[in-house]
Amino acid sequence: MKLFGNSRFWLLASLLAVASGLVGCDGSEADEQKEAPVWPVKIATISNAGDIEERQFAGRVRAVQTLDLSFQVGGKLNQFNMTEGEIVPKGTLIASLDSQDFNRRVREAEVNVELLEKTVARQRSLAERNVISRQQLDETESNFSLAKVALENAAQNLAYTRLQAPFDALITRRLVENYTNVQSGQGIVRLQDVSEVRIEVSVPEKLLATIDRDHVKSITASFEFLPGKEFPLEYREHQAEANSVTQTYIVELGMPRPADVQILPGMTARVNLKLHQAGRTYRVPLSAVQTDADGSSFVWRINGDQSVSKASVLLGSTDGDSVEITRGIESAMNIVAAGGQHLYEGAKVRNYRQ
Repeated sequence: MKLFGNSRFWLLASLLAVASGLVGCDGSEADEQKEAPVWPVKIATISNAGDIEERQFAGRVRAVQTLDLSFQVGGKLNQFNMTEGEIVPKGTLIASLDSQDFNRRVREAEVNVELLEKTVARQRSLAERNVISRQQLDETESNFSLAKVALENAAQNLAYTRLQAPFDALITRRLVENYTNVQSGQGIVRLQDVSEVRIEVSVPEKLLATIDRDHVKSITASFEFLPGKEFPLEYREHQAEANSVTQTYIVELGMPRPADVQILPGMTARVNLKLHQAGRTYRVPLSAVQTDADGSSFVWRINGDQSVSKASVLLGSTDGDSVEITRGIESAMNIVAAGGQHLYEGAKVRNYRQ
C-alpha cells in the first residue's frame, strides 16, 4: 500500500510539471507575438503603365475673348432684338441705328461730287483757252478730291449704323434697350467668342518648366454631363506670370465646339494629360520616401512574407504630391506608400484596409 501511494505521488508531480511547462510555453509565445506587431500601412504596387505617366487637372471653360460691342457713330437704336444666352453665327446683324440722317448725308455728298465734277470739266476747257488761271483750276480740282473723300466718309458712317457679330458669339448681356440714343463707343451688348471651346487649367511650375511637346502623348477633356466622352485638346497659350499664392501657371487649351451639345463659359471640365516618361522612371507618393540617418533616401520594400526591408532610391523631380524615382525600384514591386515612418528592418506589415 505504501508503494502504491508513492507511485501516485510521483504521477501527480509529473503531471504538474508538464502543465507548468505548457503554461510557460504559451506565455513565451504570447510575449513573442506582443514583441512583433503587424503594422498597418498603405501599400502601393510600382507600375510603369507602359512608360506612360497620367496627370489630371480641374479645368474651367472660358471664352476665346469677351468684348462689349459698340457703334462707331452715335444715333438712335431702331433694331436690337438679340436675346441673352443666344448663340449667333459670325456676320449676324446684332443691332442697327436709324439711318435716315446718314442716308441724307450720303446723298448730299453725292450731289456735291457731281457738281464739282462738272465744274472741273468746264474749267479745264476754260483754262485751255486761258480764260481762267491755272491756280483757279487747281483749287477746283482740290475741292473735287475733297468732295470724293467726304462721300467716302459719309458712306462709311452709313455702314457703321449696322453692328454685326465679328465671330461666332454668345450673347451674354444686353447693355442698353432698343430705341435709346447711344454714343459712339458706348457698349451695346456683351459678346463672348465661342468659335471654339477654351479650357483653363492651373499647372505646377515644376511641370511647366520640364514639359515639352515631345513629352506629351495626349491631352483630353471630359465633362460630368457627357459621361464616357473625351475630347482631344490642343495647346493655345499660357500666362508667363505665376499665381503668387499657389505658384501655378494658367495654361489655356482649345478644342472644336461640339455641334450636338452646348459647352458654355464657366462650366467645369476634367483635363487628362498623358506624358511619355523618359527612360525607366517611376513616380511614387512623397509619403513613401524615407530619409536615412546619413541623409540618403529609401523606400520600404515589402517582401513575400510581408516583412519590410530598405531599398535605396535616387530621386528625380517632384510636383509636390509625388516624386520621380530614377533608380532603386522596379515594376511590380510592392512598397509602403504611407505609414512607414515607424517601421524597421524585418517589421511585418499589412494593408491598413484589411
